[in-house]
Amino acid sequence: MPTFIGNAGRLNFFRWTKQHLNIPTLFGTTPNAVFHQLYAALITYILLRWLYQRTSKGEVMETLSFISFTRHFLAQSLPIDWLSEMAASLKRWRQAHGTNMLNGG
Repeated sequence: MPTFIGNAGRLNFFRWTKQHLNIPTLFGTTPNAVFHQLYAALITYILLRWLYQRTSKGEVMETLSFISFTRHFLAQSLPIDWLSEMAASLKRWRQAHGTNMLNGG
């Protein structure tokens, strides 16, 4: 029974990974290379999700879904209201947490 649960969890993890992280091909075949690529994709997903949630709560004129936001962000074609709200949101975050992300601390 535990083997079945472990296999089911593994299948759910890979299904979620394929649906959300969009990794078409793996660059390496060793377990370490696969782990690092999945880890980097997961970190990127979490940061984009965080940025989307902070920006979409602000004053934006055009509503974008997370997928649309991600596509525009990666293509560097976000609407100007999203860009200005993103900058304002990041500035508020830096002021609230007393850190400057540009110089590392």
